[in-house]
Amino acid sequence: MGRVFTFMPVKVIIDQNECTGCGICYNDECPDFFMEGDDGNSNVKPLYQKGDKSLGEAPDSLANCVKNAEASCPASAISVK
Repeated sequence: MGRVFTFMPVKVIIDQNECTGCGICYNDECPDFFMEGDDGNSNVKPLYQKGDKSLGEAPDSLANCVKNAEASCPASAISVK
């Protein structure tokens, strides 16, 4: 019998106090998940939000790009778990 793999969504948190609004996450690394908010800071796109613009869950198909955004954020404002 073959193995069944299930994927858990990747949890993403944006620290709005640390975000500088540089745009690397939403312009370069992962525009399918992140967007520019009204205040210029990064937000999670509504499709992926979990109760707040700063909290979200990325599907497996976007896991690599949210991790790249976390690594590229100069303010270390993105946390991926």
